[in-house]
Amino acid sequence: MGHVVAETTAPYRPDDVARTSGVLMGADLVAQIDARLALLGRPLADDDIEPFTRVLYDTNRALPAADVSRALRRAQEIGWRVGAAFAAYDVLLTPTLAWPTPRLGVLDTADPESVYRHASVYSAFTSVHNVTGMPAMSVPFGHDSAGLPLGVQFAAPLGGEGTLLAPAAQLERAAPWGSPPGL
Repeated sequence: MGHVVAETTAPYRPDDVARTSGVLMGADLVAQIDARLALLGRPLADDDIEPFTRVLYDTNRALPAADVSRALRRAQEIGWRVGAAFAAYDVLLTPTLAWPTPRLGVLDTADPESVYRHASVYSAFTSVHNVTGMPAMSVPFGHDSAGLPLGVQFAAPLGGEGTLLAPAAQLERAAPWGSPPGL
């Protein structure tokens, strides 16, 4: 489609991003639930949130402030490293998922243990942009042999949201989004 595509190595370690993201998301989850409960004027009831969310809430309620501070600092460092990649590239292109689409139930929030074991593996390409705040978008791009959707992710530097729309529109024109063949 007229673009120059070059391979590069991710300037971050997915396990580092997962740890950092886990602390920041856990702290925010507790703050959001506590704010809602304060607004409602009542304690958390057993059926207020999904089982996995409850595990995260209970696990992160006692998170030390120093851990949150370290995670904020680490997210900034990761952002600097990823941001530096945009000196050489306009857009980063990755798969949306790091592994094929999971079987139904693998990421079932009613099974917290399964989500813990698998979620960060699947989100290895997307979570770095959640943690750094850099814009990224997942764009449908075909189907696998089982008819499940596949996606690609476009990412841009901070403030680069507009840069993401042009290649997504080009991709949609070249490979229209829709149902898998035969459906």
